[in-house]
Amino acid sequence: MIRSKQDLYPAEQGYPRNQWYVAAFSHEVGQQPLARTFLDTPVLLYRDSGGRPVALYDRCPHRSLPLTMGTIVGDRVRCGYHGMEFGPDGACAHIPSQSHLPAAMSVRSFPIVEKWQWMWIWLGDADKADETLIPDHHWLGLERDGYWATPFFMMEVGGNYQFLHDNLLDSTHVSFLHSGALDSGDEMAAAKVTIEEEGQILRIIYDTPRGSFPDSVAAYFRVEPGRVYDRTLVNETFVPSISIGKQAIRDPARPDGRPTELYAINALTPASARHTYVFHSQITSFDPQWKPEDIEGVRGIVAQDKVAVEAIQQRYDAYGDTSEVSIKPDNMGIRSRRAIQALLAAEAAARDAVRGASKGKAVG
Repeated sequence: MIRSKQDLYPAEQGYPRNQWYVAAFSHEVGQQPLARTFLDTPVLLYRDSGGRPVALYDRCPHRSLPLTMGTIVGDRVRCGYHGMEFGPDGACAHIPSQSHLPAAMSVRSFPIVEKWQWMWIWLGDADKADETLIPDHHWLGLERDGYWATPFFMMEVGGNYQFLHDNLLDSTHVSFLHSGALDSGDEMAAAKVTIEEEGQILRIIYDTPRGSFPDSVAAYFRVEPGRVYDRTLVNETFVPSISIGKQAIRDPARPDGRPTELYAINALTPASARHTYVFHSQITSFDPQWKPEDIEGVRGIVAQDKVAVEAIQQRYDAYGDTSEVSIKPDNMGIRSRRAIQALLAAEAAARDAVRGASKGKAVG
């Protein structure tokens, strides 16, 4: 339930904790400590001796040195200050200076799942970490026969993750912020749209006018430059963490033929209220044989979004002006704000219910 206009203030959007978020690409995590922050929580990522991913609270309980300043020894992380060793479950397994292992000498471990080439982490109540709640990877296109899925890059953005949802759910900006990179005019801004909601999935369908593509865009989509095609873009968001742009291009001379498809997936993981990780991957219906310049071209497009989001966040923070005038294409961005607020409200209600039950037992 939206209680006030402030609840929709995007620069301060909160983040539900009982959700799965992407923590890293598989290739980023090995037997060296990797430091990341998720939902204002410092986390150490590494693999144990069997290659299984581990996620621990990044703070030694002895004297608070970040465990990422230590080393990985077999299955354990060894603190770089006094040599305490902690296992994948967070329990202390060795103290060099004494044999007794105090129960308090432990760190929190977080549920972490490796699926496709992503590491999914759960920062909330560990008892609620149901792997079936991870977004369906067939729907995402990551585990689908006849498609090629490729990790591209991780980019850090200095802004609230809601600004990125606003950006990715309104493709009319493509014609201007990314002018010439993804269309040849203002096709996206002029497209007819259809809006759908399905549980945690928000969907907006853009039917663009029939047209041709600039040479660079045609080469990227593996279609012929100068020829006329039908093009559909579907933006789908799984709140609060995933945004996908699904492009389908069809030759009007072959209406029954298989379209050329390209999906751009952005996993959005808040580090804090003003810092977001963007894990970008691409899925194609053709063998893309990506070249480094292809990946760098996409990085350049996402970097344009980064510049815009960071400028907006900085302007909000500097002047405190939270007023907005929304227009029709903002519909889905507003819906995403409300959907995330609904998840936050549900978590708050669940916490209140637990407190109420505990208080009742104490009184009884």
